[in-house]
Amino acid sequence: MLEKLNPKERRTVLTSLSVCAVILVYFLLIEPLTQNWGTVRQHLRAAREKAALLQLDPKSPQTQQQKRLMELVPVLEMPQPSDRQGPFLQETFTSQLRKVGLVSRRMQLVRGRPLRNDPAGYVVLNLTAQGSGTYEQILKLLADLPQNPYYVGVQKCLLKPDQKERQKLEWEITVFTYASR
Repeated sequence: MLEKLNPKERRTVLTSLSVCAVILVYFLLIEPLTQNWGTVRQHLRAAREKAALLQLDPKSPQTQQQKRLMELVPVLEMPQPSDRQGPFLQETFTSQLRKVGLVSRRMQLVRGRPLRNDPAGYVVLNLTAQGSGTYEQILKLLADLPQNPYYVGVQKCLLKPDQKERQKLEWEITVFTYASR
């Protein structure tokens, strides 16, 4: 069909087709890439700013304050199935007991009731431990509990002084966690 056209018309048609091709290539390939590239650059800039904040001088007051704040925030893990969540709680709780110098005479993990009105289907797991120790050791344990990522709360804490040694306390503590079914 182009052979029937004179050279001036042929040049006009080819120029129009090439301009249309350039416009299509721009709007279908180049523009989406540049938009995506712009958002990627923004995310990269934000990530670099966060990384710069994390690389503060360890001796600066801002870093020290940030470190103190991070120690106050409890560490949490998402609930796992009860056959895994229970042993995780028990293992970390036992290591916390050892860390403060307490020895548990008896430790029992009990699967509790399912939560009401919970469409995700979580259950409560109770871990009860008994033993003896000093008041300071028990306070250290209670202060250290939020660092356990599987711990949710203390359900019961009983302290009784020993009849023979007043410095020793008989303790029983029940902590709980949530687990998926």
